[in-house]
Amino acid sequence: MDYTAEQQVLIRRINEVSARIDHLMMEHRMVHNAAGKDLIDAVTALQIAIQQSNEIGVLFTQHGDLFREFLDTL
Repeated sequence: MDYTAEQQVLIRRINEVSARIDHLMMEHRMVHNAAGKDLIDAVTALQIAIQQSNEIGVLFTQHGDLFREFLDTL
């Protein structure tokens, strides 16, 4: 199919915009993947911190109970 000069200009501009879209999408995908990994790492770190806090909380409760029991013996 033969295109007019005007159509050829439009086709070239469409191709340029398509290339820019592809480039931006690739950049955004990389940023989102990195952010997703960072988010997963942050959530994992938060889960670990909560677990450790819960473990320490149990130990503080046991320590307090034992200390009160000790005080009762005085």
